[in-house]
Amino acid sequence: MKDIENKILNNNKITEQELEIFLKYIIDSVDEIVNHSNYENQCDLVQGLIGRYLQKLNVTIYPCITNKCIASNVIGHSFLVADFKENGLYIIDPSFIQFLYLDHTYEELYIKHIRIKSKSPFYYAKEINPKLLLSFLQKGFMKLNEESAFLYGNSFYRTLNSIDDQFVFEDISGKDLISQFLKGNELLRKYEYPEIELNKNK
Repeated sequence: MKDIENKILNNNKITEQELEIFLKYIIDSVDEIVNHSNYENQCDLVQGLIGRYLQKLNVTIYPCITNKCIASNVIGHSFLVADFKENGLYIIDPSFIQFLYLDHTYEELYIKHIRIKSKSPFYYAKEINPKLLLSFLQKGFMKLNEESAFLYGNSFYRTLNSIDDQFVFEDISGKDLISQFLKGNELLRKYEYPEIELNKNK
């Protein structure tokens, strides 16, 4: 890990395999620090831990929140996009897995024909692209392209509330979602947790 970190810090090229190792280290470190079985309500903490670590390595990050970068009145959730230059952009969000564990707690609720609550983002992601979703849940990250942006963004867009029961969803294009994600500049939250360490030999 130390060699990969130094390559990133010094703006040297890394292989796709090295990037996979690096991203797995991030996810494993967050798992160890947060120590929550399902990440419920931990998205701000996770975004802060990963974001500050990447900033130390001079990686450009875009901290996002869904109800600003996708649409208002959707389920609020913090996530991160990181730019690894020639290796591309990545969505990093191990806390998305909470929606799998909590899926049964999300139910549609209409009052006077207006939707007040929706099903979970996991429910809609399964409808959109179950194969890509499974890979994302297993890894906690995925390369940002039009396909992954479409999956991620529309899984939240379909949770839109304050809509009447005749509303017809027209999904947002992956291209438009990428553009919105790259405007992310949310404040990274800081909590009384240890940080992801630099140059840790693992």
